[in-house]
Amino acid sequence: MGAPFLSRPPLTIVNNIRVADHAMMLAGAAAWLFFDLPLAWLLGPAMIGLILAIRSKPVGTDYVFGDCGRGLLGVAIGASITHNHIDWMLDHPALGVGLVIYVALGGGMGFLWLYRYCKWDRSSAWFAAFPGGMSEMIASAEAFGANIPKVALSHSLRIFCLVCGASFASYFFAGVTTGSLGFGEAEWRLQPLVVLTMVVSIWGGRYLRIPAHSFMAPMFASLMVNLVFEVQLRLTDLILVFGQYFLGWSIASRFKGVSKNEVVEILKQVFVLLVLFLPIWGMMALLLDRFTDIDLASIILGLAPGGQAEIALIAMALNANLAVVMILHMLRSLAITVVGPIAFALITKSKPKRHSSV
Repeated sequence: MGAPFLSRPPLTIVNNIRVADHAMMLAGAAAWLFFDLPLAWLLGPAMIGLILAIRSKPVGTDYVFGDCGRGLLGVAIGASITHNHIDWMLDHPALGVGLVIYVALGGGMGFLWLYRYCKWDRSSAWFAAFPGGMSEMIASAEAFGANIPKVALSHSLRIFCLVCGASFASYFFAGVTTGSLGFGEAEWRLQPLVVLTMVVSIWGGRYLRIPAHSFMAPMFASLMVNLVFEVQLRLTDLILVFGQYFLGWSIASRFKGVSKNEVVEILKQVFVLLVLFLPIWGMMALLLDRFTDIDLASIILGLAPGGQAEIALIAMALNANLAVVMILHMLRSLAITVVGPIAFALITKSKPKRHSSV
């Protein structure tokens, strides 16, 4: 998950960065670029992180850089949403109803798979099965005595498998490549304001305990700048590359804290979990496509079980409706974060630890 934002001296962070890790992650990005696959600067490093974890040599912590990567992408997404997007979204309440049913069915099925068939303990299975914001789910899991490394790894592997699958699908079925990604014309003179917005909003989001704060808070801040001042804080191509790389590093650094055998075993279980999720995901997407006038690609990406920042990049490349995609992700994350712990406590008659802030 990385260290709390701006909680360590910059010199300490620089001195502890492992150059060898980044040489290998850059090689991973180069491999994806060679084949012209989408999200090369994100998934290349993440793939290397998984390989190194399986070899019991996990990538070092991402410190504040993972938050920076999510924050930069959040700012860019907020700049891409307009008044028309929001007005249009408010006219489609059926999306919210469908989302609640989808989350309940998918999360419940995932819980049964991990608890009944994979023999996970009850609290770990519950908080690993529901695709909420990873930091928030881990905090809730800790409050109920779950196996934290196991829950964290399951969420990281779910995001990795999900985004890899979406990346390959968009490449083979829609022709999306690395060159397809972009947020329109960007000005270098606005980049200092992009960075300032990112830093201030991440700090504020963390202070206010906004779910998925490192992505959601910058997105909201950039959206307000866009709507109120009509200034679009778009990223230049170079800044976008840095954002993707930091995000890839963040995912890569999460594949640690467990043994090689556990990584392989949980990878298999999470892969099956996503396969079981597919029929529910597809069925709900088709139903919403049938009863609303929203395009199917936007609904599919909006219902993706996790990976807000990563899926947003694919949505941009596919010219999907960003308002639909992001609002569905936001509602899913909020609903699971708020209702998930309460539902678990009621169903299992468990109580969180008193010292928890959940």
